[in-house]
Amino acid sequence: MRDYPVIDLCLDMPMQADEYIQTLTNMCLDPNFRGYKSAYAPGIAGQIGLNIEELDQILEREGEEAWKKIVDDAARKNAMTPDKFVEYLDSINVAWGITCDSRHDNQKTAEIVHAYPDRFKGFIFVDPNKGMEAVRELEKCVKDYGLHALYLTAFRTHLPANDKKNYPLYAKACELGIPVHIYSSLNLSKAVPYDIGHPRYIDEVARDFPELRIMAGVSGWPWVLDFISLAYRHQNVYLNFETHEPRKMNMRGSGYEPYLFYAESSIKDRICFASNWTTQSISVDDLVKQVEDLPLQKDTIQRILYTNAAEFYNR
Repeated sequence: MRDYPVIDLCLDMPMQADEYIQTLTNMCLDPNFRGYKSAYAPGIAGQIGLNIEELDQILEREGEEAWKKIVDDAARKNAMTPDKFVEYLDSINVAWGITCDSRHDNQKTAEIVHAYPDRFKGFIFVDPNKGMEAVRELEKCVKDYGLHALYLTAFRTHLPANDKKNYPLYAKACELGIPVHIYSSLNLSKAVPYDIGHPRYIDEVARDFPELRIMAGVSGWPWVLDFISLAYRHQNVYLNFETHEPRKMNMRGSGYEPYLFYAESSIKDRICFASNWTTQSISVDDLVKQVEDLPLQKDTIQRILYTNAAEFYNR
């Protein structure tokens, strides 16, 4: 076990049978999310011992119900229980992580957090399009459910970060003293523009709400320098690279190379680790090891894996 703790700012819970069905159904059967099929579905199917090409053949031969039954049977046999997952986190020295129910059900997220209060913090998902109903739900999630951070995903809400429908939520987050995590990267959903999560939209939010703690997530690719410039420009903006492998920072031509320079210079105190390991189908431990293997100073690695996130949540 490593001799220093880790904080994971996108620590997925292991998916259960019905969640595997929902996720693989969306990725494999919904045309709007077809781009995710090639990128992520093979790994997710592999978590429960399935092969995506074989699943395609079953769908073509036997239909959707047979396809879902195969997924269900495999998931029930192979899915990891929450208790086993916590044991695993102990073994790799993950101090805590922030998580959510796979369907973004805030009450169920609260159940996870209350079951393991020292291990998990909870994301809050509300729909800004619902106006004050969303604001009241946010307040309820903090005061009644004990959850910890708002998460806004532009490709789900269909709103860029600076859309004024989000602003009442930002104001309430400031009032409640909680941070907001904001999706900032290319998305593969054809239901929205590919650049609806561009980092430029967060710049306006950071200027309008200087008290708001902002965690810009999902790496910013392919606008990596724009993404990094947010933290360079705004003291209240931190960054993470959830859903993307840390080893890409050291791959020539990946587009992630600037992280290696800025992680040890102007924004060394504001880059954080976040795995989103179920989407990547790579274990948390392997993703942590990818950070540890980067050509960075030991202090920098520990800041990425622990110190920066601790400071962000304790500000």
